[in-house]
Amino acid sequence: METRPLGDSGIEVSAISLGKWAMGATVETWGHVDDRESIAAIHQALDAGINLIDTAPIYGLGHSEEIVGKAISGRRDEVILATKCGLLFPKSSNELPQRCLKPESIQRECESSLRRLRTDYIDLYQCHWPDPDTPIRETMEALRLLIEQDKIRAIGLSNYGCEKIAAAREFGPIHSLQPPFSMVQPRTAEEILPFCHDHGIAVLPYSPLGKGLLTGKFDENSELTGIRARDPEFLGSRFKANLRVVDGLKEIAMNYDKTVAQLAINWAVHYPGVTSPIVGAKRPSQVIENVGGVGWTIEEPDMAKIGKLMEGDVDGC
Repeated sequence: METRPLGDSGIEVSAISLGKWAMGATVETWGHVDDRESIAAIHQALDAGINLIDTAPIYGLGHSEEIVGKAISGRRDEVILATKCGLLFPKSSNELPQRCLKPESIQRECESSLRRLRTDYIDLYQCHWPDPDTPIRETMEALRLLIEQDKIRAIGLSNYGCEKIAAAREFGPIHSLQPPFSMVQPRTAEEILPFCHDHGIAVLPYSPLGKGLLTGKFDENSELTGIRARDPEFLGSRFKANLRVVDGLKEIAMNYDKTVAQLAINWAVHYPGVTSPIVGAKRPSQVIENVGGVGWTIEEPDMAKIGKLMEGDVDGC
């Protein structure tokens, strides 16, 4: 599989990455997840040439990291391991995770992640969300110290806007950014992608399949549960409009003998400024389908049709 540079970190990552949010999630969030299938999915990804595996402590309160650690045992040298810090475990099911990027908290989180992941270093350590109560200088000093201690190799941010990225860069290197980005959520292309390109920051978009919307498996009669039942893209007139877009994408995908999910992945992979879309998978069959999204190119006339669909011009396609 093609690899691409992770900013100026010296690390090369595969053209698509494996996201493991669902692996640690509750049934109420992502439905049933089998740990054995999760481990098999990671092995399938590595066998297919996917080297970047992205997780976070908050995914299942450590469970996702633990499963990743088990899966990469004996194969650590094949993996670019990415995890995060900055969201503390809630004390009850009714409490939201607290944002905290204080130096002492980052150090504790890193040690816990290293233990769960069964490794002595993390390739890419990312701030999950901005912490408005901690000066960015203090956060960056803590991350730079982890590099000096050989506990992490590169620094990334997730869900940060251009202004906050620029502020962080005043105090240390930022090698990557994780923003949401897909055909149904393309706003990242307006400012963030050009900003990151201009500053040599790799972009690892998450949710390139729009939480499954761009897999083509939903219709107006689908019973939505978990995280999708609360997502505006799956509600009301917006959901109906998105389904019309997906129908148009299915026709384009058929021209390449691909699924609509593979078309959506390919679109994201080749979007200017994108380094490696993070595509989730709960089982090996999903990984196999995701890998079918790379290694080919959407022709310009079809890219134009996709652009019209995204603008709402369904009839014009």
